Amino acid sequence: MIFRIILLAVTWVVLMALAGGEFLISGIHMALPDRPLVLLPAGLMVLIVVLVFMRLPRAPLIARGFALVAIFWLILLLGLGSMDALTRNFWWVQGYGGR
Repeated sequence: MIFRIILLAVTWVVLMALAGGEFLISGIHMALPDRPLVLLPAGLMVLIVVLVFMRLPRAPLIARGFALVAIFWLILLLGLGSMDALTRNFWWVQGYGGR
C-alpha cells in the first residue's frame, strides 16, 4: 500500500514537472520546424497516465482495447487541434496597422 502511495506521489511530481516544462517551452520563440517539440512533454504525460493511472499493461483485453481506442482519439484530436497553432503564419498586409 505504501509503495502505491509513493508511486502516485512520484508520478504526480513528474507530471507537474512536465507540465511546467511544457509551459516554459511554450514561451520560447521557435521556428516552424521546431514547433512540434512542444508536443513531446504532452506525449510523455499521456504515456505516464496510461501506464501508471490506467494500469493498461495489467488490464483485461477488452479494457485495453477500449483504452487504446480512447488514446487514439485523444491523439487525433490533440493533433488536429494543434495543427492551427503549429502551422500558423502571420502575413503582414501593407497599409494595415492592426487598429
